Amino acid sequence: MGLKGRLISQIEMKCSGHLLYEHFKSNPHKTSVMSPDKITNFTIHEGQLGKANSVVSWNFILGGKERHVKQVLHIDNEKKSITFNFNEGYMNELYKSMALTLTAEENFITWTLVYEKLNENTPEPLNFMEFLIGLIKDLETHHVGK
Repeated sequence: MGLKGRLISQIEMKCSGHLLYEHFKSNPHKTSVMSPDKITNFTIHEGQLGKANSVVSWNFILGGKERHVKQVLHIDNEKKSITFNFNEGYMNELYKSMALTLTAEENFITWTLVYEKLNENTPEPLNFMEFLIGLIKDLETHHVGK
């Protein structure tokens, strides 16, 4: 089995996918209020909200433990997508590289997770994809009807 992989999950929303794109672009610091059992902290280290190449970090609960990741953001307003390039933290302990892209289209959100494992014993990041799906469902409830 290879070391490189791609996981994709597309979820139909009860609200506009663009609302969730805007949330992650401009208001990610509010995520812990909307999903406190998953996100415990968001910090911007360099740049500013809504701007490409900003450096951010998240603390989140995965597998019953608090984890930390630091990412560099690439924002494409035309395609309504945000790519989170992991450069420090928990995921970098398991994966040589990882990039997560959120894309909004009409009432759909697509998560695309591209990764390279450190070795063949590293598991596929299925638990992280499940976490992301749950996170989107939590955020959806706050945006329905808006």
